[in-house]
Amino acid sequence: MTPLNQTGQQLVQGLMHANNADDADRQAVSRATKVNVVGAGGALTAAYEQLRNAAENTEEHLLLQNAIRRFYKQLFIARDESLVRTSGNELAVELTFAGYVANDSLTKEQVDAISRLASAHYDAYESLLARRAPGLDKSLDWILDTLSVAVEASINSHRRESAFIDVAYRYYETLIPASEIATDDAQKEEYGAALFAGIHKALLKSNTAVIRASLLARYSTDVSNLDAYIALNKHIDVLLKLPFTDKLYHVVDRQGAPLRVIRHMLESRDDITELLPKRESFLEAFEQQVNKEYMAIGQRINRAIVRSVVFLIITKFLIGIAVEVPYDLWAHGEIVWQPLLINLAFPPLYMIALRLTHTLPGYANTTALVDRVDSMLYGERTMLVRKQLNGRRYGPVFSVVYALLSVIVFAGVMALLLMLGFSLVHIAIFFVFISAASFLGFRLSRLIRELEIVRSSSNGLTFVRDIVYLPFVIVGQWMSDKYSQVNVVTIVLDMLIELPLKTVLRLIRQWGSFIDDRKDRIV
Repeated sequence: MTPLNQTGQQLVQGLMHANNADDADRQAVSRATKVNVVGAGGALTAAYEQLRNAAENTEEHLLLQNAIRRFYKQLFIARDESLVRTSGNELAVELTFAGYVANDSLTKEQVDAISRLASAHYDAYESLLARRAPGLDKSLDWILDTLSVAVEASINSHRRESAFIDVAYRYYETLIPASEIATDDAQKEEYGAALFAGIHKALLKSNTAVIRASLLARYSTDVSNLDAYIALNKHIDVLLKLPFTDKLYHVVDRQGAPLRVIRHMLESRDDITELLPKRESFLEAFEQQVNKEYMAIGQRINRAIVRSVVFLIITKFLIGIAVEVPYDLWAHGEIVWQPLLINLAFPPLYMIALRLTHTLPGYANTTALVDRVDSMLYGERTMLVRKQLNGRRYGPVFSVVYALLSVIVFAGVMALLLMLGFSLVHIAIFFVFISAASFLGFRLSRLIRELEIVRSSSNGLTFVRDIVYLPFVIVGQWMSDKYSQVNVVTIVLDMLIELPLKTVLRLIRQWGSFIDDRKDRIV
């Protein structure tokens, strides 16, 4: 029987430590006093969260953290210190009503710990404002990043994920040594943090908040030491924008398929620590997991398609009310229905058509994955495909041809729209939404590529698809970057729906508590 190598042994030890700590936590929770949530507003809160999450179109595992962040953003902007000090109770109510946590699952100790976290971060926020050094927006972003991640971690344990990250870091540190990828002393100095950030982003799909909080924890820094907190956050802001960090992320991403499967095994199997030392049994279970992943990818893509379609429809509806309809009434004296309906219906249908062109990996890819994980956990050495470090280089002819094809695609689509009676405003809106749909569709195709080691071969359909939609993908990516900075739809929802809704529901719950108290006073 082939023994585990150092990477495999580290994984087993980390998981055993995480399991023991989680078991101790579960026993403590079972004996602790639970928080029971009662009151009005559960259905409305849950419905709003579904609408809000569709509009935001973010990763599912980040929804709880984002909800916590929105809750505290409202409190911190309102400077409601008294509510911040006891915010754990109100947050428990909102998260329970929204369906993020089950009723009677949070303990009194957890709620009190959340309130203490909020108080510490609020005090740090006040100090940052008094210093005026980082700036108002940056101070709020830093504080909300670390607070939302810390609160979410107090609700859900991430010890197994931490053990996985430690193993992944050790593996990539051997696979991609700093001497092979860093070109100067500055990059060598940033290598550790940049690799850690790349692993988080590529394998866990962590957002900036999670990466920031994880790096702060890695370097033992928090809001209790404000000078160190400021200095490290500034450094993280610079680090995450470095081309070197992005380069490491892409290398990790392309080589991450076997580790992604291992991570899903950690989530789905309780016997993983007993299975790992048995090479043949583990590899057989790993192959079965790969096949499950192929099936799960199709389901995830279908769910993502539905969410993306809802996102497009909501956004298009708001744009139509705000721009298209007023423009038609001003320019034409009536609503021009054909461009309006095409702009509404075509992007979602286009996304569904893109879904039909995506095919799952085959048996050759499965075999390659098994071989790679065998080498990773049981082999003596691992090797990286050299082209992943340096990338492929193509002559200028390819760039020129690609640019010409992009111009032809844009010109052809514009000519077709003009034939259909579109004005320039309608065309601009069509391009915006078709680019957004193309980028969303491209992101869905990445779900398949995340499990690929052996690239699937192209056929005539995919060749034509790539020529037509890649130019729109580039535009959509640029729009997404700008949109993520100022998400107009979520701002509208937050200001016009969430803030009034949750304020009213909070007052109703407070009134209900007042009435109950008055009843108890009656003899």
